[in-house]
Amino acid sequence: SGPASGPTVTPTSASRPPAPYRRPFFRVRRYTSELPKVVCLCDSSVIPEALHVVLEGRAGIVATTSSGNAAVALSELLVPDVVVVSEMLADGVAESFVPAILRVGSRVLMICEPRETAGLVELVALGVTGLVGTDQTPQELAEAVLELAAGGAELPPDVVAAVVADWRRGRRRGAGDTRSAELTARERDVLDAISDGLSAKAVAHHLGIAVKTVEHHKSRIF
Repeated sequence: SGPASGPTVTPTSASRPPAPYRRPFFRVRRYTSELPKVVCLCDSSVIPEALHVVLEGRAGIVATTSSGNAAVALSELLVPDVVVVSEMLADGVAESFVPAILRVGSRVLMICEPRETAGLVELVALGVTGLVGTDQTPQELAEAVLELAAGGAELPPDVVAAVVADWRRGRRRGAGDTRSAELTARERDVLDAISDGLSAKAVAHHLGIAVKTVEHHKSRIF
């Protein structure tokens, strides 16, 4: 009989060759239209290219990048209405860059893999206004972009139900606190915006008022 064969070795992640380094990319388009502006922060160029086609005449893709740091800088420069974000980026996870993007007054639409409802609610608490799955068609993604650009939100039904339930609990806990009734409707708008982490300049852009007016409202709120 032949020599006994040794044990079979199954390759592990440690024995696999490391993935090649992918250099972050970015692209900026010349854009002078009054249509909503969109920045795509995605690890692939497929989504931005598809959106560019289906949003033709309704919104414009002004910049595309796979780097979260580049997206923050581009957002500060271009002040887009919506930033479309995929979960994994060339330089980290999307959640790390969402707060900085929100501070310029942009709305965030995140494309994410399936998660538990609690995990999606945490993204909403972080400031994400739209959540869509990776299985959405380009047309469905475009409609979500336009919904956010118009001031709306795009959230799965289970997330909406969880957020509403949490809001109701908060209302019941604060039912005896009448201090907010002393604020005007605009002051409450400013309070909501600054509590989301927006700067005075971003609040002014988001609400369509002067920075000086925002500062006046902040003084009144405090």
